[in-house]
Amino acid sequence: MKTQTKVMGGHVLLTVFTLCMLCSGVRAQLSFDIYAKSCPNLVQIVRRQVIIALKAEIRMAASLIRLHFHDCFVNGCDASILLDGADSEKLAIPNINSARGFEVIDTIKDAVENACPGVVSCADILTLAARDSVFLSGGPQWRVALGRKDGLVANQNSANNLPSPFEPLDAIIAKFVAVNLNITDVVALSGAHTFGQAKCAVFSNRLFNFTGAGTPDATLETSLLSNLQTVCPLGGNSNTTAPLDRNSTDTFDNNYFKNLLEGKGLLSSDQILFSSDLAVNTTKRLVEAYSRSQNLFFRDFTCSMIRMGNIANGASGEVLSNAQLSSDFYSTTCPNVTSIARGLIERASRNDVRLTAKVMRLHFHDCFVNGCDGSVLLDAAPADGVEGEKEAFQNAGSLDGFEVIDDIKTALENVCPGVVSCADILAIASEISVALAGGPSWDVLLGRRDGRTAIRADAVAALPLGPDSLEILTSKFSVHNLDTTDLVALSGAHTFGRVQCGVINNRLHNFSGNNGQSDPSIEPDFLQTLRRQCPQGGDLTARVNLDPTSPDSFDNDYFKNLQNNRGVIESDQILFSSTGAPTVALVNRFAESQNEFFRNFARSMIKMGNVRILTGSEGEIRRDCRRVN
Repeated sequence: MKTQTKVMGGHVLLTVFTLCMLCSGVRAQLSFDIYAKSCPNLVQIVRRQVIIALKAEIRMAASLIRLHFHDCFVNGCDASILLDGADSEKLAIPNINSARGFEVIDTIKDAVENACPGVVSCADILTLAARDSVFLSGGPQWRVALGRKDGLVANQNSANNLPSPFEPLDAIIAKFVAVNLNITDVVALSGAHTFGQAKCAVFSNRLFNFTGAGTPDATLETSLLSNLQTVCPLGGNSNTTAPLDRNSTDTFDNNYFKNLLEGKGLLSSDQILFSSDLAVNTTKRLVEAYSRSQNLFFRDFTCSMIRMGNIANGASGEVLSNAQLSSDFYSTTCPNVTSIARGLIERASRNDVRLTAKVMRLHFHDCFVNGCDGSVLLDAAPADGVEGEKEAFQNAGSLDGFEVIDDIKTALENVCPGVVSCADILAIASEISVALAGGPSWDVLLGRRDGRTAIRADAVAALPLGPDSLEILTSKFSVHNLDTTDLVALSGAHTFGRVQCGVINNRLHNFSGNNGQSDPSIEPDFLQTLRRQCPQGGDLTARVNLDPTSPDSFDNDYFKNLQNNRGVIESDQILFSSTGAPTVALVNRFAESQNEFFRNFARSMIKMGNVRILTGSEGEIRRDCRRVN
């Protein structure tokens, strides 16, 4: 970071406040003060996290602004580039193994959610992070108009059509024009290549066999050509990187344009702005102007960033999380709610090491059936129209931990009667249970109200099953706006707890109706272990550990087990054994890094806790979690 501090100290920063004098206006629904009341410290929170990221890796500045570019050019600035899933833009050719910085945006989002949950979109965070990356690298600063919503879908096909370093100038201009950007925007925004790196794969065609002629690109300056041929030799590692601007690799300045005048543009799509025949009447004069005047470049770059940030997606979108919930909901009405719950769960778990997994499962099975409304806790009461989700075959004789929830509710009713919902108790108890078992902690968002009905058939239809295919599992999660990352992360809760032999019996003895055959995805030695624990014709209510490695600890051993074909339930193992599925990469990622798993699990738990909640005057606050008032 020392280099960056020095650059900034010696550079006159251009701060643009009179945007209407310089650039086209912002979209009508965007404004500079949209978060003035709902999230007044947003700008400071984002900048603080970007500073931390740049201290860890200065190259991240270029990566963050590239994320914003690649987002806005596909369906508008809707943060769709951040979405995981089968159609993820991350998997598009220009992005796969190339776009980076997602974990920084996740960290910023977490910090913003802690301060003002459900208020700020990921799209606005991307826009602010891009601006701060430029400014902190010595470039201009500008006011960012905010109020974007997050898109609900990704578009991998469109992402495959992003401007390419291999395209001619007319094709690049056409792609900018298609999103209402002009030739000035083409040149000014290309100036973002004044910092960052590019892989050999992106420019090596210029070094040896340009246009198939067996010779290098004639526009490439000879000393740079020689250096790059050493860095990227024929048959070498295509993932090796070279700086886009070797004069000031990590600084945002106008050296990029000076390089183009000398034939030192790294990418073909850079150099053609100055050297191509078409450039003479389109882009060349701008390159020359920006090389002479850094202030002119900064001014035009600022305007172009604002115009690009205004590209609309045409959809209503959403803001992930729920603004009606907050982490301090009971700060005055029942300030000791968490400590009371924690004390009772700690005591109960000393007598039953399995309790933490039981409580966690209660919260899952509640949220997946008509939302997080505490309905899973209701006993059947036909006179009140309550069938009881407990009687659904996925739950009957299987769900447990109701007594500790009852104890928490009784204790809370004694100190703050009629205040804390059973649905919130489940959310609080779930976080405490994970933390007590060695897992992550997170700020639990509160303010849910309890539902007045429980429908057994809804539980049967909605809850994931052990034999479910990956397609069905994905569908059951997507119904609740939970994506592939949520599916894999939340499945990681099977890192502790037990499962009845009846759930896995078919895998061991009669897989797919083939009598005596087992699921071929089970590792042979592990299969024999499971068969001994769950013999054919044995007790189907007997239980085995979901994670034989560390059955009562919350860690990432579950994912390592899947890598070794030691997943106990079929719906666990298919996350890794489904060839080509996006879940495989996530399993590998979480197996490699427990911190990565913990971070994503906490985020997914917050998302799941927002599923179809009741707030305000909806529902009720039950006095007894087992029955409606």
